[in-house]
Amino acid sequence: SHVPLYHEQIGYIVFATCLASWVTASYVSPGNVTRETLHRYDNYPHDNLLFVEHQICQTLQIKKIARSKYDKYTHRHIPRFDHYCIWLKSPIGEENYRFFVLFLIVHAMTCCYGFSIVSRLFWGMMLNSSLLTPTFMRQVIVLVYIMVTEHIILACVNVFMFIMSVLLLAFLGFHLYIISNNMTTNEYFKWRKVWKWYEWESKRQSQSLSSSSGKAILKSEVNVSSSSSVAIQHRSKIFDTVVADGTHDEEVAGSTTLNTRKDNTENTIINPGTIPKNIYN
Repeated sequence: SHVPLYHEQIGYIVFATCLASWVTASYVSPGNVTRETLHRYDNYPHDNLLFVEHQICQTLQIKKIARSKYDKYTHRHIPRFDHYCIWLKSPIGEENYRFFVLFLIVHAMTCCYGFSIVSRLFWGMMLNSSLLTPTFMRQVIVLVYIMVTEHIILACVNVFMFIMSVLLLAFLGFHLYIISNNMTTNEYFKWRKVWKWYEWESKRQSQSLSSSSGKAILKSEVNVSSSSSVAIQHRSKIFDTVVADGTHDEEVAGSTTLNTRKDNTENTIINPGTIPKNIYN
């Protein structure tokens, strides 16, 4: 009596919507950069920091356009690559990102809806049990007793939906954040490398200026997005460990220059200057 009967019909609609969003997000192509489609996806300038000009995909031997990345799971070069989604078994890229976000919204709202309905059911059971007491803690004890002794499976489902609601809303919030900054997930974690490098180098410079360590300081600012030899050395350092399995990320370290230059810059204190801006925002 505490949950109107029309929620049964709404439940079928919600389930169908979830299924439809999953199928759509799974089967819509993220895009595929080939020699034939290169002109279609080459719409962004290179920032020479995250995405360096005149790079070639070492696997497919095609031009690496800005914001793209080779996906090792599907063996395709994905335009505006975001990430590979294990739930959809598909990379998320330029052409299916909107459907991925819709998939997140639908499933986050579904979990919240399911949790609220089941919670109302348990609340109704507690009211109908004539065990309701005016003390809040006793109400909680009665509710837990009913959940554990009479409806343990339903209680586990409700706990699961609560946890998934929190996780999906947090994940959705993250994607809304990077959307507002015109980033992809791939670019966000690369920018974290850049931010950490600037923080580290700025700290080293500050410590060197306040001490008599004797280390050399490059008085001119180092623009890591430039094509100078010093910039190339430090750009290589920023992204040297961007891939966890020990291989270099093709997006930022695909060239022979970035991979092989190992000039010793550890003992040189530099002026990192100002943090570069995200040109895609």
